[in-house]
Amino acid sequence: MRCTSCEADNTADSRFCISCGAALGQLCLACNHLNAATARYCTQCGTAVQRSPMAASHNTFTIRGELKQITVLFADVFGSTELIEALDPEEADRRLAPCIETMKEAVHRFDGTVVKIQGDGVMALFGAPNPQEDHAVRACCAALAMQAAFRALPAETPPVRVGIHSGEVLARVIANDFSNEFDATGLTVHIANRLQNLAPPGGIALSSATLRGARQFVSVESLGTQPIRGLSAPLEIFLLTGLRRGPNSQRFSNEIGRSEFVGRDTEMAVLERGLERADEGDGCAVGLVADAGIGKSRLCFEFTERCRARGIRVLEGLALAHSRATPFEPVIDVMKALFEMTPDDEPERAREKIVAVLQSLGVDLGTDLALLFDFLGVADPAAKLSRADPVVRRERLNGLFRRLIRTAGATTPAVILLEDLHFLDSGSESLLEVLAESLPGTRILLVVNFRPGYAAAWMHGDHYDQVSLAPLRRAAADQLATQLLGDDESVAPLLALMADRARGNPLFIEELVRKFEESGDLVGERGVYRLRRSPDMRLVPDTVQAIIGARIDGQPEAEKSILQTAAVIGREFALPVLARLVGGLASQLGNVMHRLAGAGLIYEAGTGGDDLYAFRHPMVQDVAYHSLLSEKRRNLHAAVAAELEKTLPDPNGAQAGFIAYHWEEAGNPLQAASYSMKAGTWHGTRDAAQALQAWKRAHRLLSGLSLQGQQRYPLLMASGQIVNLAWREGLTAVDIEPYYSEALAIARELGDMRAVTLLTAAYGRVLAASGSAEEYVATVDDVLATVDDSVRNASLRVVLTAILCHALRLSGNLPRALEANDRALARVKDIDDIDQQTLGFSIAIWINGMRAQILAMMGRFDEARPLLDALIAADEATVDVLHRLLAHATQCDIAWALGDLELLDFHSKQALQLAERSGNPYLLVYGKGYVGLAQAIRGAYSDATTTLSDALAYARRRNAGLENEARLLADLAHVQLRAGLLDRARDTAEEAAAVARRRGAKVWLAYSEWLIGGPASASFNSLVEVTGAELLRRLSHPRA
Repeated sequence: MRCTSCEADNTADSRFCISCGAALGQLCLACNHLNAATARYCTQCGTAVQRSPMAASHNTFTIRGELKQITVLFADVFGSTELIEALDPEEADRRLAPCIETMKEAVHRFDGTVVKIQGDGVMALFGAPNPQEDHAVRACCAALAMQAAFRALPAETPPVRVGIHSGEVLARVIANDFSNEFDATGLTVHIANRLQNLAPPGGIALSSATLRGARQFVSVESLGTQPIRGLSAPLEIFLLTGLRRGPNSQRFSNEIGRSEFVGRDTEMAVLERGLERADEGDGCAVGLVADAGIGKSRLCFEFTERCRARGIRVLEGLALAHSRATPFEPVIDVMKALFEMTPDDEPERAREKIVAVLQSLGVDLGTDLALLFDFLGVADPAAKLSRADPVVRRERLNGLFRRLIRTAGATTPAVILLEDLHFLDSGSESLLEVLAESLPGTRILLVVNFRPGYAAAWMHGDHYDQVSLAPLRRAAADQLATQLLGDDESVAPLLALMADRARGNPLFIEELVRKFEESGDLVGERGVYRLRRSPDMRLVPDTVQAIIGARIDGQPEAEKSILQTAAVIGREFALPVLARLVGGLASQLGNVMHRLAGAGLIYEAGTGGDDLYAFRHPMVQDVAYHSLLSEKRRNLHAAVAAELEKTLPDPNGAQAGFIAYHWEEAGNPLQAASYSMKAGTWHGTRDAAQALQAWKRAHRLLSGLSLQGQQRYPLLMASGQIVNLAWREGLTAVDIEPYYSEALAIARELGDMRAVTLLTAAYGRVLAASGSAEEYVATVDDVLATVDDSVRNASLRVVLTAILCHALRLSGNLPRALEANDRALARVKDIDDIDQQTLGFSIAIWINGMRAQILAMMGRFDEARPLLDALIAADEATVDVLHRLLAHATQCDIAWALGDLELLDFHSKQALQLAERSGNPYLLVYGKGYVGLAQAIRGAYSDATTTLSDALAYARRRNAGLENEARLLADLAHVQLRAGLLDRARDTAEEAAAVARRRGAKVWLAYSEWLIGGPASASFNSLVEVTGAELLRRLSHPRA
């Protein structure tokens, strides 16, 4: 079989050419199946495929097409007819071949696509098949490069002529008798071809449409208005004379005739105050929130320009809508700016820059240097990065990022600008939180902007200020419009019309003026327009342009298709999964992977025979993913989900959320919701934050479906689990009340009393965190009274008794809490699996943990210790992080009462380590609190004050662990008392007592009274008698 690409001979059963690797069969572009050479329709999906010469037909048909705004370039050799008139075809081809190659090289240099070679010339496209927002600029650059290259050819070589025009085309792949060809048709192509013929020898003619797209970067001379054959009206034509060089790091910097900056004095003052605060060593953040076009980016640009003028370094990152599929991209932008990396840097050069900057900062990352290289997409191919657990990798990245920020911002002021947080991916959000929490003590100002509706937990801190940008007031809007239009009397009526239409949006004002000019309603130039006719105010200006980024170019269609399919799977993809998705190309997948790796698009991420690959850079995956048509993308997501269901060892476990994502993107919300629920169940005993996220996704998906009767049970589960997990993630009763009400209504409608009781108990737990423990006790008591002691309710009664034990412990009724614990422990074997899953952790472990806490606070340390030791020593798969941490916390309380500083120091550090590893706000409150207690007992009063104050502020900011608020205040008062700050200690202790009374936390009220009145205080001793908190009597009072 002969290859039509390279003419090499292959064996009859070959499917790919042994010489060039081209497919010898017919590739179905719908499903990637490789069909026989004679196939007219795909044997896998039935789609029409390319016809070969053996099909014996001259017909052609379109495989796919779309309308695109692109730039078309035509170039030919002027005088070529005279040159080859006396030559035979072979000699003529030899003489013209260098010219054609020169044209092609210039086009390819600027990532254009040569779609036709027509004798002595070429037709090239910019902006298709791969989208480029700067296609007009690229076409101009290619034309100038072509012009310069022709001058370097032998003197007898004729000159080149070039014509360029921008506009709308029908871009499509055409299958003819021999091959698939990408083509573009329409008036734009016709005009570009005519401009080539009008260009002078050696010259480049371009239209006003192309000039509008490239005006910031090119120099031209007008060739006047000339008639174009086939057009009713003449066109103004320009001669391209050169490029205008200048900095291109900022879009605004390159904008000619940038509009006046108006109406933002107040907002600028807030940014200046933030910078002043950061410069003094109190790093902070300022957020700018507004709708699209209001001027967030322009304000940031003006502010950062002021900073640069003062010598203050600015590091920038931008989140894009499509970057959610490529984690960390905005953060990578910031880090590349920190390391002074440029897009032109080869990986080796980039690594050198990174090392140089680290050395200047005095930072030695050790083994984390390889992780940093990999994170920035410049991994050293000679140094394989071992595949790490995602959680471990995340923690290493967090630590690395935190260290870089603190070090870089320690001595020199800097501004970090992150734009469009509403497009931020979850990975970047995680690192942004690390960045925000690292600001205090540095000289860094973090500036962020985003659209309404976006919020992040770190924004509730003391080091964050937020400004909402309103639309420009009428006076400022009129000032901007007048500056753009001019003061001619004819344009005065437009001010009111534009004010009504743009509603103070600066971008809309600018786009309206440009649209009026393009439509011929305005004549003149910017700032001196005259109104020619009343404009159609229904015209919608083009205000948002998609930014695509780097293109995936130069790859054969089959390999590009494989790359796109891999992009749907994820940043990392396993070869076996990919093989099952690419149909007939699977047999050549190894070779294709090798070629794609050689092209720098992917790399082997696994070790040994893992068959795990990853995209070299997040943007490669992103561009490949978004280049797919939505229908094919949905189909691929469905195929990935189905494949993962079959091949993953436990699709209902750790990877259930991943499958849910694919089903959602496939347009199957029911399947997506099902797997989100599975993910929530699996994470429930491991990671409350992930579980809550999964249940929220399930709720969102299910809420969009029309469900009736029993079909609403999954929605009940989703809402109920959100309520159940709320207290662990800092959600308040107000936050979860809609979920609670919805779940309660569904449970009652379905007659599910088990759900009604568990929901009510869970809601009571939230009330305890943000309200009163006594209300929690009353709620659980009421629910328990409604559940009879029948066999079918045995499990439910045990669970509710355990919940009652928890409520009583928080309220400070330790004797009754221990009685409830006895009852629950005696019947713990009655608990059903479904109730276990509902709570999301081992109820038996919980009961034993609470028992240890109660006994310890009652001063029965010898009974508590064995329980605590067992919890701490148990396998991590058996005891979740929450109960392991609380066991360490209870050991801290015992050590506190006994004055055992060494034991207290050990367990407090263990508690904090567990909390930080989990990232759970609730656990972090406890972890930080016990470290502060250890510091206090050690005599490090300043450190203890800082740690406890931070823990208290964090708890209040995150609404997490607030049942411990009175304890934290009392511990802080204890430190102040030990430090001799008697008045301050009394004030803090009284605040602790007030909080304890409000929350019904009698143990911490007793502790507060002990601080205020001493061990002999009547109120203290009365409260100890009521609560049974004998541990407090064992404490050594500072004034005793």
